[in-house]
Amino acid sequence: MILAIAMTWPLAPNIARAVADPGDPYINTWILDWDWHATLHQPRRLFEANAFYPAHDSLAYSENLYGIALLLFPLRALGVDALTAHNVAMLLGFAFSGFAAFLLGRMITGSALAGVAAGVFYAFVPFRFTQLPHVQHVFAGWLPMMLVALLHYARRPTWGRAALFGAAFLMNGLSNIHWLLFGSVVIVLSVPIAVPRPRDWARLLAATAVALALLAPFLYPYYSVSKTYGMRRTAAEALVYSATPRDWLNPGIANRFYRRFADLRVDPERWLFPGALSIALAAAGALLARRERRPLAIALLWVALGFAGSLGLHAFFTGFGALRVPARWANIAYAGMAMLVAFAVAPLARRWRWAAAVVVGLFVIELRAAPIRWYVAVRDVPPVYRWLAAQPARIIEVPFGRFEQEYGPMRWSTVHHRPMANGILGFVPPGYLRLARMWQAAEIGDDFVDELRRIGIDLIVVRGEEVFDRERAWLRRELARGRLSFVRRFDRGRWGDWVFSTKADRLKPASTQVEAFLRGEYSYNDITFGILDSPPPGRMGPGGWFTGYALSPWGIREVNLLFNNGAIRIPAYLTPDASVSKAYPWYTVDKPRFMRAFSERPPGVRPITDVQVEIVDGRGERTLLEDRLIEWR
Repeated sequence: MILAIAMTWPLAPNIARAVADPGDPYINTWILDWDWHATLHQPRRLFEANAFYPAHDSLAYSENLYGIALLLFPLRALGVDALTAHNVAMLLGFAFSGFAAFLLGRMITGSALAGVAAGVFYAFVPFRFTQLPHVQHVFAGWLPMMLVALLHYARRPTWGRAALFGAAFLMNGLSNIHWLLFGSVVIVLSVPIAVPRPRDWARLLAATAVALALLAPFLYPYYSVSKTYGMRRTAAEALVYSATPRDWLNPGIANRFYRRFADLRVDPERWLFPGALSIALAAAGALLARRERRPLAIALLWVALGFAGSLGLHAFFTGFGALRVPARWANIAYAGMAMLVAFAVAPLARRWRWAAAVVVGLFVIELRAAPIRWYVAVRDVPPVYRWLAAQPARIIEVPFGRFEQEYGPMRWSTVHHRPMANGILGFVPPGYLRLARMWQAAEIGDDFVDELRRIGIDLIVVRGEEVFDRERAWLRRELARGRLSFVRRFDRGRWGDWVFSTKADRLKPASTQVEAFLRGEYSYNDITFGILDSPPPGRMGPGGWFTGYALSPWGIREVNLLFNNGAIRIPAYLTPDASVSKAYPWYTVDKPRFMRAFSERPPGVRPITDVQVEIVDGRGERTLLEDRLIEWR
């Protein structure tokens, strides 16, 4: 775990807020949280998740991650929030992947140092860092653990050892559907090699049958939604994410040692280079382990099948119609390579332990990705979501229908768990697409509210920061016609969150506050807030101009710019801004504008970094604005 913390730094000090990006990590945070919530409140309807209402079994539109969530249940019971639990799973995933490969390497060689080398390679292979947005692909320890259990059984076939294999098979299936499907293929082919006598297969078959029976309730919903909604991947999708042999030499940008050689024209899913040291040691291990025929045959099988599977349609093989990324078969090859690495290091460990220790150190240096630029999310829960948690209502958040607009609702639904029309997962049901087309029309028509009423939506949450004249015109029209009624406003950012009801019996005149909002005017916030106007996300020149404004009912004491995930704090200068003061007449802030110019990148600030604005109000309390990812060249 210590090495996992070091290799993912600075995740640990930001564990309550850091994510790889403000996208897919929020999906997985939602999945892990829903597993916990549903297990407590509706265990028989686990897959009837709250996203994409009124579609059924929406948890089956993506991975269910239940095996990972199970390990987090004690933390959730202690009150750990959803995002923190997700990040704990990330660290556990690296550590467990390394531990399982260590056990495998030690088992086949008898050398602990050889196991350590295998574990470091398998845990921190560059693929693992490319997949930081997907905790289930970081959490890959059950694949080598299945091999450990199989080889353990092969030494003495007993019911107890067969049960251990069944448990590993079960947990692998509960943790990652990809690893279940890919791993099942290679483990079935590995059994005759590891256990050559067919009469010894019966216990394994029985244990696997029990595991499959326990997995069945977690697999049937995928079959059901596939039949109901026709959810299958097309050959065109699989081709995009099918690797080529050249992709096995593309390191991507996550690895600090090799990123200069990255081909950024290739999709990150196909950045498969495992590192030069692992390739060299794997080749050496294949030669040195010629006497270890059975383990060597298994290792070569996993390498060959993982490589061939990763090529997908380029090898006339995709795997399964429900999976769109054949390149992820590469992880099977990495498990086989870990075995070969152990075979290569074992002779060194027996003769020159210091040399084996050097190899381990070289792996740490070669595979180093830290320090990583994490996206540091705002932790404070917007008040509207705590209020929704107490409302027996079905909701929709607008703006709606574009993927980038759905990540926030997914994240914050971990607070309220209300059925919502919003969602973003691997599949999207037809009802969502129909509603999205209505919302995204040039003019939002009557059919949108009609459809909301038809499917039973009670409340519309309008994120004021994201609406413009088109959306305000729609709200004005529907309020005037009595088809919507205003419920409440909640503080958030500059514009707030606005809740409207679709129920005619709650009709009441719009308040002056709503009228001002519909005219595009700001309204009073009882919170500290602000905005970073410049720079925009992305690349900057050698210098930098940072400016924005900050306001608070308690005044502004100072504003700081935080770089490198908060490691470097640089104060901004405060100045008057008449236009800001006029737009927000409620706040007696003499100097609302903050700014700071740099002729060149400040010392210690990394070229690929982030900036987050920290506002200290008159009470001394700190407020952080949304993080912004930048590249300072």
